Amino acid sequence: MIKGVSKQYGLPERWNFRPPSGIRLVDVRTLEELAEHAEAWNELLRQADRLSPILSYAWMRAFFKNLVNPPERWLCLFAYENDRLIGILPLVSSYAFRIFGFSLHLFKLPYHVAHTGGTDCLTLPGREDILDLFLDYLNRIPRTLPILSLKHVPDHYPSVNYFARKKHKMCAAKVPGGFETFIPLPNSSDAYFAGLSQNARKNLTRRSRELEKIPDVRFLFRENLRSVHENTARFLDVESGGWKGKEKTAVRNFPGSTELFEEAAEELAKQGLMAFSFLETGEKTMAAHYAMVNNRTLYILKMSYDEAYEECAPGNLLMLKVIEAACDSGAFDEVNFVAAPPSAARWNVQKRPLVHLIIFPKIPLLSRLLIRIIQSEKFHKFDTSR
Repeated sequence: MIKGVSKQYGLPERWNFRPPSGIRLVDVRTLEELAEHAEAWNELLRQADRLSPILSYAWMRAFFKNLVNPPERWLCLFAYENDRLIGILPLVSSYAFRIFGFSLHLFKLPYHVAHTGGTDCLTLPGREDILDLFLDYLNRIPRTLPILSLKHVPDHYPSVNYFARKKHKMCAAKVPGGFETFIPLPNSSDAYFAGLSQNARKNLTRRSRELEKIPDVRFLFRENLRSVHENTARFLDVESGGWKGKEKTAVRNFPGSTELFEEAAEELAKQGLMAFSFLETGEKTMAAHYAMVNNRTLYILKMSYDEAYEECAPGNLLMLKVIEAACDSGAFDEVNFVAAPPSAARWNVQKRPLVHLIIFPKIPLLSRLLIRIIQSEKFHKFDTSR
């Protein structure tokens, strides 16, 4: 450590801040306080444009409870205009470098490399300007320069739109963050299947014939007759029992993640936003999806299959059946894979760019230099979430 520089954790409980007239800002740091905003949060998500349920109250509450551990702590900022919720900024307060009495303090948007896609602030459509308020608030922390890290954010999300404007409160360095893949759905399953490559259609037909040899096969789309606990357990059992479990990349291999998946699913199911899908034979689960829905999009967050049935490729057949059911239901315009798994390529997917944003205060001369450094090739491998 450089002399005079120390790495510290901690955040003042409150600091002086006066929001503009007609605006109320609420700084929440307990689950009990967070629950007081649940109804307004859910309504804001319903009004937002093409945002994943990962930005829902259900997912964020479960994330804060199970994946934020001391010395890090979480806080969530809410902005109300005339008692109407217009913006939310969920944050994880991480470490700070203290230099001669001042702190460079890192705030991360909730993210986990194994399962939680990019998160951002949540705003009413067209009200990305409320980010001004949140940044002003963080800039008022005594003797502190805040730095925000956003990972794998789709390019139509509020923060990206905010920093595309000519004027904003802080600087942002934008770095390519890969892609998310998605399928724009046609009007019918027949049209979708016909659009697949000849080789893909031939292979799926062959695998379907193998599936027909297995007795008592059932396809369950958006299963909601069983308990959420049972559906979550069925999905996690299959995932941890396969290659992901062997490679220690299954949800159960990450502390707190099992609880996150079940608690989020319980809350999302109450709102009709969970979409478990299964391919089953008897009491056995051949393949499973942990998925969510919002604003006519089906978000497939996780997929798993039982390798004992590999001859009929149950993972592929479940995917085909889910896509076809989504087409024929008339309830969806898009199937979104949240990230870009290699297995998605065979499904006629399109790609949507993701970005990392590193946000920091405007400092004369230094800001431009920092942006150039962050956007350089050598810096692309730097992960501020670690």
